[in-house]
Amino acid sequence: MNKVLRNSGIAGLCLALSIFLLSAPASAQLMLAHEGHHDAGGCKIEGGDFPVTVSVYEVPEGNIPPMHSYCNHLPDAGKINMTVELSDSQTREVPIAVRVLMEGHENSDHGAHEVLYMPAEKYSSGIIVVATNLEHLGQYTVQLETEDSAGQVKTAVKIPLHVGGGGGHDHGSNFGMLEMILLAVVGGVGTFIFMRSKKAANA
Repeated sequence: MNKVLRNSGIAGLCLALSIFLLSAPASAQLMLAHEGHHDAGGCKIEGGDFPVTVSVYEVPEGNIPPMHSYCNHLPDAGKINMTVELSDSQTREVPIAVRVLMEGHENSDHGAHEVLYMPAEKYSSGIIVVATNLEHLGQYTVQLETEDSAGQVKTAVKIPLHVGGGGGHDHGSNFGMLEMILLAVVGGVGTFIFMRSKKAANA
């Protein structure tokens, strides 16, 4: 009886952990996915005031964690999450604003228009998470903005992002970090219960 209760308790703990991970906020899931794809290196941007590493994720249906990370080209329009990693520790103490612009169409009379603006703040964690909806195919620019010595806003880093044309180069794994954690937990609990049952049978 005690063995059954103990095994049930372990299974319940496994289920609770799984539910917690799956119900985590989208930003937390994205951080897990980013860490899972960290070895892939992302897309390094070094032409600005400070170096950054960028990974772009298409948001899947059903609020599940992102599975693929892209560099600077997405095959289709839609909701995306982007992580911008600040590799310089000093930059993490500088307030940074984020502006997403869609470039003007060729032969059109209008220029770029703003899709998203995130007010300046410090990112002590070193990770900026940008969540937006790129509704149209075309060329976008993600600008990281800081203030110069005179207090004037300037564009410190420009990140190009093209949407459309199919294809796209994903530099991440097909298997996210969240899935690996869940498999590890379930597998570990299953092994533990099996070994306990085997020992009890041999006793």
